[in-house]
Amino acid sequence: MGIFENIKVAFSGLLLNKVRSFLTMLGIIIGISSVIGIVTIGKSLSETVAGGFAQINNAAIYVNLEPKEGYNYPDIVNDDWISEENIKKAEELYSSQIKSIAIIGPFVSGTINTQRNNVKIKISSSLPGEMDLSKLKIIAGRFLSYEDVDRSREVAVISDKVVEKVYGNDLEKALGSEIEINASNSFRVYRVVGVYKYEPFNMGVFGGDGEEHPTNVYIPLSVGNAQFYGNNKYWDFYVSPKENTQEAIDKLSEQLKSFFNDGIYKENERAQINARSFQSQMSQIESVMSNVKLAIGAIAAISLLVGGIGVMNILLVSVTERTREIGIRKAIGATNADIRAQFIIESIIICAIGGIFGIILGTAIGYAGSVFMKQPTFPSISSIVIAVGFSMAVGVFFGYYPANKAAKLDPIDALRYE
Repeated sequence: MGIFENIKVAFSGLLLNKVRSFLTMLGIIIGISSVIGIVTIGKSLSETVAGGFAQINNAAIYVNLEPKEGYNYPDIVNDDWISEENIKKAEELYSSQIKSIAIIGPFVSGTINTQRNNVKIKISSSLPGEMDLSKLKIIAGRFLSYEDVDRSREVAVISDKVVEKVYGNDLEKALGSEIEINASNSFRVYRVVGVYKYEPFNMGVFGGDGEEHPTNVYIPLSVGNAQFYGNNKYWDFYVSPKENTQEAIDKLSEQLKSFFNDGIYKENERAQINARSFQSQMSQIESVMSNVKLAIGAIAAISLLVGGIGVMNILLVSVTERTREIGIRKAIGATNADIRAQFIIESIIICAIGGIFGIILGTAIGYAGSVFMKQPTFPSISSIVIAVGFSMAVGVFFGYYPANKAAKLDPIDALRYE
């Protein structure tokens, strides 16, 4: 019997027992849909995290306070915070390795007051290194300079969204103009020295900037300290290295930790300094995500295993029910290979159809999950091909034993079977 005839016979058998065939496929459907859904949601999550990190210089090193053993974050007091003086010492000591340093003061909400309207903004008190950290693209003028910081100049760098709302997209009109900013119950006039291209920060379900989200207005750190904070101590800061290799980043991270912990914070009972790159944080996140996907994937694999066993059991029942049919086929010339092929093909068809339904269901689940995470995506072609191939492999593996049992039936005994 040819392969097409075997396929025809297999389909006929499935259609004769529709409910049983569907229940047999159910384990395969659940297993494949779980795999596809998990892969799709994992892909969406990876794209979400990568999208957020893409807007930050991932070679940058994040330096921050953390409690020593036996203490918690609330135990750290303001006196423990990192002074601007000590940050400058670290920058001078490792000047051959450090490209720039970014200190970002707490964001302050405010408005730019104009005759046309009031534009909501967020004020970020920054150092020039903020440009390297946030990968800001200056489209007109310049960013803040160290001279602006040292002389406490009341200058500002605004976004193109602010230019659109205040100056009607006229960049030339914006540069050099003065804007009145109302923040923390005080008014202050700043001169615009630069305009940057606004790129919405998007972390999907974890948050991000909406269409009407207030954009940052960057002012010198010294000006922000004087107006809003009243001190020059910080919880954290960022270092952009000159060399972006992992070896150089790791070396500088260790040097910074040693500089602070073996010296400035050696006698501090409560606080210490940690330093790690965004690359290492991204790697940690990816590692956690991979472990989660592996764990859920293992559960899905168990579901496929159960589904495969279900296919094998049903085929064994089918062999028993069709014993006389097998005997008749052998009596009229069917070989063991013909009988074996018939049942293996039937098993493959059951698993392949279950796999197709599983892919459809898994795609729907994965897409719904990715929409919830605000990063809509579909499964990759490779994952679909692997899912189909795997379901067919399950069919071959679990279909072989019943098929071989059918092939070994003695035709005389089979014809006598009632």
